[in-house]
Amino acid sequence: MTYSFDGSNLYLLKLNKGEHLSAAIEQFVHEVKAEGASISGLGGALEMTLGYYDLDAKEYKWKTYNGLYEVLSLTGNLAFDEDGKMMFHLHGVFGDAQYQTIGGHVKDLTVGATLELCVYRTHVPLKRKNDSDVGLQTLDL
Repeated sequence: MTYSFDGSNLYLLKLNKGEHLSAAIEQFVHEVKAEGASISGLGGALEMTLGYYDLDAKEYKWKTYNGLYEVLSLTGNLAFDEDGKMMFHLHGVFGDAQYQTIGGHVKDLTVGATLELCVYRTHVPLKRKNDSDVGLQTLDL
C-alpha cells in the first residue's frame, strides 16, 4: 500500500494485487493516526467476503466470492469501537465478467489489479457504541 496526502484532509491510497483491504486500512490508520474517516473507492478484487445483515437474527450472513471482479463502488467509514479498536464499515458493489453485479457489507477483500481509495479524514474522532435494539455497534454522534 502506498498513499499520498493533500495537506488538508484527503488521503489517496493505492493497494496492490494480493493485498488485503482490512490489513491495509489497519496499517494506514496506525501510520497516520486517523481517528475517523469517510472512504470511497474502486478497482479490482480477486476474492471478497460480503455480508447481509439479518435484523431479526441480529447477525450477518456471510458469503465468499472467488474470481476476478471489478470493484464498481466501495463506500463507508472508519471509526473506533468502545474498546478503542478500529472498525471499518464498508459496502460495495462488484461486477463480474458477465456484467452481473453483486453487493453487500464488505468483511474483507483481496485486491485484484489495484484498489484506489479516497480517505477523507474527519476533524473529530468517530466512535461506535453498541445499539442493543439492532444488535450492532452504530456511530455514536
